[in-house]
Amino acid sequence: MIINILGNTTWGTTLAKVLSNGNNQVNLIYKDKEKLSNIKSETFIKVKDFKIPKSPKINHLHIEECNFKEKGLLIISVPSSTLENNLALIKNKVSNNTQIISASKGFDKNGNTLSVLIKNKLNISEDNIGVLSGPNLSSEILMGKPATSLLSFNDINKADNLRDIISNEIFRVYSGNDVIGSEMGGSLKNIIAIGCGIIDKMKLGDNAKSAFISRGLREIVRFGTSFNAKEYTFYGLSGIGDLVATCVSNLSRNWQFGYALASGKTLETYMRENKVTIEGANASKIVNEVALEKGLEMPIIKMTYKVVHENYNPVDAIKEFMSRNPSKERN
Repeated sequence: MIINILGNTTWGTTLAKVLSNGNNQVNLIYKDKEKLSNIKSETFIKVKDFKIPKSPKINHLHIEECNFKEKGLLIISVPSSTLENNLALIKNKVSNNTQIISASKGFDKNGNTLSVLIKNKLNISEDNIGVLSGPNLSSEILMGKPATSLLSFNDINKADNLRDIISNEIFRVYSGNDVIGSEMGGSLKNIIAIGCGIIDKMKLGDNAKSAFISRGLREIVRFGTSFNAKEYTFYGLSGIGDLVATCVSNLSRNWQFGYALASGKTLETYMRENKVTIEGANASKIVNEVALEKGLEMPIIKMTYKVVHENYNPVDAIKEFMSRNPSKERN
């Protein structure tokens, strides 16, 4: 199958490498002509600290060269903050028959999940929009280590068919039909990972981190099911699977950001110095606002928002969380 990947991000490039291992031809798509020119003149692709040998099964194309109306698959892997602008560039390059997989995580500026934004901006059926989400640390995949992920479409048969096409010996894909649940799990876990980075920097121990992850999962379920997501989704790969990988690994970008916050950095300073997108920072603001509107009790999300956006002291945030009134575990 021809697989088009919009976004030469770390994750987009990682997907290009892993999906070209099968019988697929991959087109990795660029917006920056200068970057594309530099890539074409090299014998390798640089991603993070890795140099990936160029493969004849990966074409490097400028977005102006592409048309997604023909048969094939379009995977979108760009930061949530740039998705709307990217969709404007391809609006006339897709048809209602284009099959799209969102591999991006987060929310748009209005609090919509990204599949909703894709549907609205491209004016295509939601049945042709799927979500790929799971415990997928790109550094490990680039090293050839095995990983699994969940591919969800409203139509489970479509998920099954595409699952079989993109699965291979190092990237095992499962199928599902809870698109909103897959998106919610993949987006909210980034918020919890920030808190885990803080906990690790403060050396509060594995007991504290385990409790934080467990209670964080409870908030993810509470939030997701309020949007009619299926609860069981959050106990699978795109829920607890992605949550654990992101919260316990120092390869996680959101964990690294939390660690830096507890070291005295601010969001603005960290982004300026590292030039990276912190999806959990944006998500904490949106999810906190929606939770307040819906009257959802989400203390971990609220505290993370305060630490990230209001420069609230992480030590005080932990104390505040531990001094809350006792409650039943199901709450």
